[in-house]
Amino acid sequence: MGILLQFLATKALAPILGSIVLLSMGERPVSLSKPEVFIREDTLFISTKVNHGFPKELLKIIKSGTPVTFRLHVLAVENIYFVRTVYYDIEKRIYNVKREEDEGEIKTEDEKKMKEFVANFSGVYILTDNIPSSQKITIRVSLDPVKLDFLGDGEFDLMTLWDYRSPQQTVKIRKQD
Repeated sequence: MGILLQFLATKALAPILGSIVLLSMGERPVSLSKPEVFIREDTLFISTKVNHGFPKELLKIIKSGTPVTFRLHVLAVENIYFVRTVYYDIEKRIYNVKREEDEGEIKTEDEKKMKEFVANFSGVYILTDNIPSSQKITIRVSLDPVKLDFLGDGEFDLMTLWDYRSPQQTVKIRKQD
């Protein structure tokens, strides 16, 4: 019975915590910049940027040493993901940021440089075979849930920090001559 009550209490607290976060967010909703999309030969190139993706609470989680993953999802014939993972080394006071699609990585003490590297999804590409016949793709960005020690290794949905919004843009693909 105690486990059931603890589970129910955890489920009841999540909306309350989410509401507190929402009230503290202010007027800067997370968004995607207008994507630049062009085709060269058999490859579709995409560039976009996450705007206002680092609320104070997210920066606190990052600075606690918890790895945080940003995921750019391209909905096409095959769903394709481009991933940025931020890990803050508490002892060295350095941000480690990895891009999975090209194995790019930076290490920096500068928070502004880290934010810029994570928020910019430029030069990401997909093969034109993966473009749907509608010639439209949808680009969406989200945060992966994280495991936090104080929740007893329970997962915390970081999307609460973005007001549960997963910013997206739908783009009509035009071939350049």
